[in-house]
Amino acid sequence: MSTAAGGEEELPRDGEAKADSPGEAETVARRPAAGSQAEQDAIFAALVAQFDDPVDLTDPEWPEIENLRARSESDTRPATPPELADFAPQPRPRPAATPGPRDFEVAEDPDEGHFVQPDPPLPAADTTAKFAWLAVLGGPALLLFDVLVWREVSGWPAWIGITAFLGGFVTLVARMKDHDEDEPPDPNGGAVV
Repeated sequence: MSTAAGGEEELPRDGEAKADSPGEAETVARRPAAGSQAEQDAIFAALVAQFDDPVDLTDPEWPEIENLRARSESDTRPATPPELADFAPQPRPRPAATPGPRDFEVAEDPDEGHFVQPDPPLPAADTTAKFAWLAVLGGPALLLFDVLVWREVSGWPAWIGITAFLGGFVTLVARMKDHDEDEPPDPNGGAVV
């Protein structure tokens, strides 16, 4: 600080604090300029220093601007000016509709919806088809059993397995039909190009 020519004290400059005594002037810290990085660092350092301090929850020190209850209780002015409130759409009462025939609801039958359609019956297979399928599936099964039990496929079991598979396959292919029994016969035998 400096004094003016007339012996009057000058006001402190921005960022300086006025000291009560001359020795105290050296120890008074300069305040950083408002909004500067140094001010933000000082605020952050103060927050970090107060982080572990105990908090008194019975007497919170809230800034008045953050006290929403006091503002909402004291703020009794309407949200919109009264002249604009007159133009706001108002809900109209709706007339009660008279019940009509479409308003009738039938009570649901408790048994309705629980019907499960049974599986269709399997077609009746003749004895020849049954033995042909047994040979087609049993021949390779016999060969697999030979490999797992005796570690080799030779002799009569190998011949029986291969012959059963081939005989059953030929029987099933020979018995295949060109059309389904339920379909009416097609006079043209297919599509005409």
